[in-house]
Amino acid sequence: MTDRFNLTQSLTCVACGDILNEPISLSCGYTVCSQCFPVSSPTSVKKSVFKCPVPHCDSATHLFGPELLPDVAATELTHILRHVMSNCSRPPTPSDELDPTSKLDMIANAVIPLLNCHRCSSPVTDAVTTPCGHTFCRLCILESKIESDACNACSRPLPKFSSLLSQATNQLISTIVKDFQLSGLLPCNTRETQLLNTTSLQQHNVPLFVSGTVILPGQSFRLPVFQPNHLRMFRQALIPSSRYNGLCLASVHRSRPEVAQFGTLLQIINVEHRSDSILIEVVGVDRFKLETHTEEDESTIFGTFEILHEAFIRQLSIELPNAPSPDDQQGLIAQKEHISNYAVDLADSILQFIDHLGRTSSLPANALHAQTTGLLGPLWYESIKSLHGPIPSKYNPMAVCWWAAVVLPVTPQDVYILLRTIPIIDRLELVISWMQAFQTQWERCRNTAIEAFNRVPQQL
Repeated sequence: MTDRFNLTQSLTCVACGDILNEPISLSCGYTVCSQCFPVSSPTSVKKSVFKCPVPHCDSATHLFGPELLPDVAATELTHILRHVMSNCSRPPTPSDELDPTSKLDMIANAVIPLLNCHRCSSPVTDAVTTPCGHTFCRLCILESKIESDACNACSRPLPKFSSLLSQATNQLISTIVKDFQLSGLLPCNTRETQLLNTTSLQQHNVPLFVSGTVILPGQSFRLPVFQPNHLRMFRQALIPSSRYNGLCLASVHRSRPEVAQFGTLLQIINVEHRSDSILIEVVGVDRFKLETHTEEDESTIFGTFEILHEAFIRQLSIELPNAPSPDDQQGLIAQKEHISNYAVDLADSILQFIDHLGRTSSLPANALHAQTTGLLGPLWYESIKSLHGPIPSKYNPMAVCWWAAVVLPVTPQDVYILLRTIPIIDRLELVISWMQAFQTQWERCRNTAIEAFNRVPQQL
């Protein structure tokens, strides 16, 4: 009778093979019996090494501790399954023979409420189960983490934001939800968010966040938010996004005298709550171009903008001789290949220059030239790689462009000019112009220092 919903298969412990008993959902997405879960002693000074009881689990880490509580929804589901199995062993009643689907409907009516998110009360999407045993949509639990830092169902503290963001989906709940959707008992939808969804690059009435700094795509940044009006703006500007599968901010670097025309969509990757402030770790994902905006007060700004996704940007910015006509497919392919090769060459030049900046001097250590031949040095080179990630490949010119702008010593005005420059060729050439100016300025200062040193009488 339960085959229609695959409840027996879904509610079988993947560790011992029996029907789940006091089920516990692990952060790797699997659900096991409590007796299959190796709980360490709460009184031990050092917790034992956690070995997942699921044979085919490939997660490197788990959220683990004595406070891990039974999965509330899975526990109720196993109670329903055991009740159905006990009734199936009895002879059918006359009412069962007249209406064989009645029990199936009763099962569905009992199960469906257990598949709802504890925050939005809708069927869970991308289900995440907390250590306290309550299941939420991923976007819902991330919002709860920022708003209250506590579970909506039991008020227990939640794990770190980054842990919830990366935690595996609860496979048991997700499988049952999918079965009910295929049976027509739950709506089959992707739960697209109202804003920053996957269906449109044009966005309307989006709350804007004034970050105070220009943040580029691919750049990681730590945003401290501590003033009351800024905290209020941050909470109002939080955007659950199905496009980026997380919480985002539509960030501009200034709001007065005029709102910046170009901004960056930031995905939140971690949040730290302080006594009177919040520290937000973000990474830039896409640029946007603001078309209109309305400002209700100093902490409430709404904008209509277009997401400048790189895949949809016309990258050609140079005029080629004998340009092919729109109907010349082979000519257009050759032109695209030419532009792509040119972008790779420009990206390679940028990477070679940055490598030159971090090169160790080959001159004797006691020579003045040894102190002036290098620009920024190997220590700078290693620090930027640790702070901003590994050096991108020249075959990804867009990543090279943004990464170079973050690591080079350029002004915020120059960074914003880069942000608002659309074609990739123009962006790469702009970065190269910075490098040339920087090289010229450094050589001038170096020569001035050497001349001044040579004019000083040398003491024996």
